[in-house]
Amino acid sequence: MMRLIWIRHGETKGNQMKRYIGHLDEPLAETGKEQAFRLAEALSREKIDFVVTSDLKRAVQTARPFLQKHPGIPVAVMPALRECSFGIWEGKTYQEAEKLAKEAWWNWIRDPVRFAPPKGESLMDLHHRMQCFLRELEQNRPGDTVAVFTHGGPIRWFVAYHVYQCRDDFWKPSIGHGEGWVAEKKEAEWIISRSLFQKGDF
Repeated sequence: MMRLIWIRHGETKGNQMKRYIGHLDEPLAETGKEQAFRLAEALSREKIDFVVTSDLKRAVQTARPFLQKHPGIPVAVMPALRECSFGIWEGKTYQEAEKLAKEAWWNWIRDPVRFAPPKGESLMDLHHRMQCFLRELEQNRPGDTVAVFTHGGPIRWFVAYHVYQCRDDFWKPSIGHGEGWVAEKKEAEWIISRSLFQKGDF
């Protein structure tokens, strides 16, 4: 049985200020570094066969404490695991983004499947790159437990599309920074079996 441990990167200063970060390459804030060490302890209780991480700094830094404790575990850095691009809203607070393009912002909030941030990625763009990532992982690592260090968007996509089996539920999953969910594939279906810290709403 394949297991994926989906981990959202630790907190950045932009996250603390409620800014859209997207493809901007922010490092972890001090709280994010503390979250990364806490994750390393929790993950050390799991049998991890392989680690994959987004290439963005905040995800790589979140993975680092665990990898330093377990240097023998193979790791791959994959741009496919990046957060969605938020286009003209990147670096803006939620309120600033709404003022910048109010109609586009509300359309996207109400229906992220059919609308995208101006000059940003659509949910279908995210879908295509994440499906390619998942197919490759299932082909190359069947039966393994894989720690996936990524971002809120890819995790929401996985839960909405593969667990709820409803893309329209993209906003429903809520996972905090520095938290992780364990997903298991049973026969042809994915389920979320538990949280690393028993937090989050899946």
